[in-house]
Amino acid sequence: MPASRNGRCYWNVRDQVRAQGGTCRFGWMLVEIPGVMLFGWHHAVWQAPSGLLTDISPHPVTGWGVGSTSFAPDPVQDYPLDWPPNMPQVFEPLLVAAPLDRFVAAEAEVHALRQRYRDAQRAIDSATCFDGDADLIVHVESVGDLAQLKKVERRFLPQIRAAEARRDALIPALVELQQAALDRLEDASNHSLAVAAQAAEILRAVSG
Repeated sequence: MPASRNGRCYWNVRDQVRAQGGTCRFGWMLVEIPGVMLFGWHHAVWQAPSGLLTDISPHPVTGWGVGSTSFAPDPVQDYPLDWPPNMPQVFEPLLVAAPLDRFVAAEAEVHALRQRYRDAQRAIDSATCFDGDADLIVHVESVGDLAQLKKVERRFLPQIRAAEARRDALIPALVELQQAALDRLEDASNHSLAVAAQAAEILRAVSG
């Protein structure tokens, strides 16, 4: 949808429900890095009053600004969105490789730190969370709680940024893995075409 924002699927869908009716469906966007990894990305899509499921959010990380996504609804999930869900990605490696293991571990570290940060914010007595124009905003009601919020930010934000930097430094190795996997797939495809061509030639010879 034109008004949908990157990385804000939950609130994109909430706004669409308010405007057009229907419901928010939580579940998992399923993404494949060919030959390297499958993963489930926690996600929300819009279920129209007709029952049709539509992914209204852009996906710059996957390269899908528009188009189709694979989505597995999870019927047991429901979130009021007073605070954002903080679900970890689910990884299923397609090969055994140390760079892949390191990336998955680094992503788990980032998620754990973000979860601790969010839990520390929520533990502040007057803290509430709402969706701002550019990012989520945590609001508190007292000077004391504001001081506690700033303390939490000073404690966790540097750790999160450092963990994200360590994770992002591993991405070039994943790109190399993906290119190698694509090369193997291309070689296998070329081999299959060569075998098919040879089989066709044999059949032509046999048939006279």
